[in-house]
Amino acid sequence: MGWKALTMLFMMCLTFTGTTALTSCSSDEDPFFTVSENDDPRILNTDLADQTLDRLTKLNIEIKVTPIKYTTVTWLLDGVQIAEGTIIDQTLPMGVHVLKIVATTTVGKTTSRTLNITVTAAATDPAPAGSDIHETLVKQGTKATMHGSNISKVAKVIIGGTAVDATYNEEGDYIEYTVPELADGVYKLQLQDQEGNIFDAGEIELNTNPQYSGEKVIYTGPSEKLAWGAIKWENEEYTNLGIKPGMIITVYVIADAGAEGAIATSWWNDINSGVKWDAEGGCKQSLPQGQSVMTYTVTTTQYLEEQGFAVVGNGFVVEKITIEEPAETVIYEGPSDKLAWGAIKWENEEYTNLGIKVGTVITVYYVADGGAEGAIATSWWNDINSGVKWDAEGGCKQSLSEGEGTMEYEVTTLDYLNEQGLGVVGNGYVIQKVTIK
Repeated sequence: MGWKALTMLFMMCLTFTGTTALTSCSSDEDPFFTVSENDDPRILNTDLADQTLDRLTKLNIEIKVTPIKYTTVTWLLDGVQIAEGTIIDQTLPMGVHVLKIVATTTVGKTTSRTLNITVTAAATDPAPAGSDIHETLVKQGTKATMHGSNISKVAKVIIGGTAVDATYNEEGDYIEYTVPELADGVYKLQLQDQEGNIFDAGEIELNTNPQYSGEKVIYTGPSEKLAWGAIKWENEEYTNLGIKPGMIITVYVIADAGAEGAIATSWWNDINSGVKWDAEGGCKQSLPQGQSVMTYTVTTTQYLEEQGFAVVGNGFVVEKITIEEPAETVIYEGPSDKLAWGAIKWENEEYTNLGIKVGTVITVYYVADGGAEGAIATSWWNDINSGVKWDAEGGCKQSLSEGEGTMEYEVTTLDYLNEQGLGVVGNGYVIQKVTIK
């Protein structure tokens, strides 16, 4: 090997050794970071957003903060602390709330994030139907009724902050309560369940002389006090009243303690069933002492035409009797797509919020092609009252006239609707609107 080659080899060794030495030194000089309580706190989440949830659904959020070892996270709902720690997992009261998330270090440095949280009632919570004016315009001191969804859960009715006890009528699926003695006016209405939860339910009007549009007075008292007696319209007298299916009869009374009464036929039978007024399935009511009302929805005039009409019972004075054809409430506004063996449906909670009850008349306004077929049915395409298939014998299928027309259906039982929901079904027609009254 020549001297030039030896020189090059020597230089290469020096270069390798130097590189190794440099590499070794650089490992001792790597930078490192320290975290201390003097650092400013930071909330690292990038996905925090306003939320809407029902009262049974927990608010679940995890917060990422730095410096984690020196930072405490607190949760304030409308200014009141409700939790501490990086995770919240709890239900919140109903309403619109401001949720503030505060990160605080051990030396008092803070940062925060604010969210709007809207908490609604759950699908299983009670709500009034609100479609009957006799339930939204009431007289102080009278016994009022209220229909609605999950209404059996209501223990108290709260009007303008005044709470009164509610009693559930299982047969009619409604609650009864005595209207508190407040001044005439419109009040906030709330419902309270057996667990103490309070639900906003819109508004209710109190009036010492309520006037119902469409109400026709057929008797003006005061009568003599009924002592196992009756006020009657028989034969031709009854036919002149103009009572027909779907109408609401209302009797305004002043009752003694222990009074009993009924809206019945002049034979003292239930108007719709024909059974004796005080038998099982009859129409007898125990009247609260003082002023109150009795109401009755006519679903058939069969027994009235045979037996006439009466208000019967003992221990009360009749102030006034009225009949009323309920106002039509629109529950669907079209036009829909043309039904092609299809349906528009209200299922589960959607149906219960419609306020349909026994005696309700459902009307569908449509525009049909030639040969169109349709029905007002359950959402399972079954007859509402009988439960049979819409196009089977005894079903509700109709051949629709070409062009504009209407279908009507009167509800006599809620059994199938409560289980299956409501539907307008069929083929070859457009739905303009659906109403109930």
